[in-house]
Amino acid sequence: MYKKSISTIILAVAAIALLFILAIPSLATPNEVIAQKPRIDCSKATTTPELKYCSQLSYTTADKKLNQVYQKVIPTLNREPKKLLITAQQAWIKFRDNNCDFEVYNSRGGTGYEIFRNGCLERLTKQRTKDLEDYLTAK
Repeated sequence: MYKKSISTIILAVAAIALLFILAIPSLATPNEVIAQKPRIDCSKATTTPELKYCSQLSYTTADKKLNQVYQKVIPTLNREPKKLLITAQQAWIKFRDNNCDFEVYNSRGGTGYEIFRNGCLERLTKQRTKDLEDYLTAK
């Protein structure tokens, strides 16, 4: 009986402590959490996590530029060419993703996989951006 009451008391104290911890609001403000983004100089990245981060950042930047150029091309097109470009762009995205999966297939499971894949995605995205920019210039 004595063991049961001690176990019950310990369990109750643990539950109260857990509730108390959960009730305390985070000490970091939302702005502080945002400010905790990694500060990595991508020109000096050497570790795998740094290289992964920088390759993702570089690909994301290239993708944003592609989207900006694409949004410039769309309004210059009439109904049928616009529909063709939209279909082509959707097919190109599938091609890009599948092609990069193929290119880096042998590095799956390795520490460099994401870095290699992001590099491929960035390279093809930059080429597609150039193609669309060339279209705008030739028009």
